[in-house]
Amino acid sequence: MSALNRFVAVLTVLIILIVPSVKIGAAEQPEYVVPVILSMTGPFAFSGHAEADGLKILEDYTNAHGGIRGQKVHFKVYDDQSTPATDVSLAGQIIAQHPPVVLGSVGGALCNAMMSLFKDGPVLYCLTPAFNPPSNGFVFAAQDALDPYVAGMIRYLRLRGFERIAVISSTDGAGQANDASTARVLALPDNKNMKVVAQEHFNITDLSIAAQAARIKASDAQAVLVWASGTAFGTVLRGFNDVGLSLPVETSPSNLHADQLAQYLPFYPKELVIPGLPYMIPANAPKALGPTPAMKIAIDELFEAYKMANLQPDPGAASSVWDPANMVINGLRKLGPGATGQQMRDYLLGIHGTYSGVWGTYDFSTGDQHGLTDQSVVLTEWDSKSGKFIGVSGLRGAPLPK
Repeated sequence: MSALNRFVAVLTVLIILIVPSVKIGAAEQPEYVVPVILSMTGPFAFSGHAEADGLKILEDYTNAHGGIRGQKVHFKVYDDQSTPATDVSLAGQIIAQHPPVVLGSVGGALCNAMMSLFKDGPVLYCLTPAFNPPSNGFVFAAQDALDPYVAGMIRYLRLRGFERIAVISSTDGAGQANDASTARVLALPDNKNMKVVAQEHFNITDLSIAAQAARIKASDAQAVLVWASGTAFGTVLRGFNDVGLSLPVETSPSNLHADQLAQYLPFYPKELVIPGLPYMIPANAPKALGPTPAMKIAIDELFEAYKMANLQPDPGAASSVWDPANMVINGLRKLGPGATGQQMRDYLLGIHGTYSGVWGTYDFSTGDQHGLTDQSVVLTEWDSKSGKFIGVSGLRGAPLPK
């Protein structure tokens, strides 16, 4: 064999030996897309942007921990413009793509508008408590159902000695649902000494509630419940300030956004109480009023995810989206990326005290599609100096000792 032929033979052998050891870089799997309908514009944009931010934190954390069986997940956000008709249109388009689950939206009226489209699947996990889906169906709702939620809020007022309350609500579906829930809770035996001394309403597009605020001020109310969120909530607070109304205010968790509240500082009430999350309960609170050990594990994961993003947990982002999205991720990991809407529904309905999140321990066996009780209700106040929400109650809305 000539020197040239020997060289070629040796080179061929080297190529055969080396090439298999070179990593060519296999094509990555496409992302697993979870559709999300949020209000990125319009009156509910504060909530929509907060939830979108929270989903991005969870997305990055999930993908850093294996994704869905090695496949990266992506929460794809669609803007419903805070309009029910847009929700219906978007839902129809998304359902045609046959996903097993859809997250959103952030308002009760928005979820009600599209609920019928999901009666046979896929799963719709709505990101608001102001919504009551039928038992054992494909539609679920975040946080507590309205009655347990309102029960915790009313309990906080009652145990503080407030018996005469005023209520002001938006006239949309969410406001109507809150009014009905408030009436049911106040009819419970524990609340027999409490009564509504002023009941007012306004449209979420109104620019002023001066007349309603004046009537509340003229009543003998000791505290006021405000059932409104986003821009409409700001309108109410401004109206209270304009007439010199200084009662303690309690409002919906949809307003649990520091950036939103910071805009209201020129007319911020002396006391504003908003339902928050169990992790906001001070560490020195009585043990019986604090989070359970299983809840603490979920809370630690929340903080770890935000630490990975070099951020502090945003209660607005965690308020509605964190537990539902995590349960969906867990379901997809168990069922696999090929899961159907039927399988996802059955997985969620099979959670009977077996999943603890940052809100509490979930149990869908009762037929309540929220899966939580008033055990999860924690009242907080926002500290404008630190930008943090600080718990003023333990679980169930029980006031903390002063």
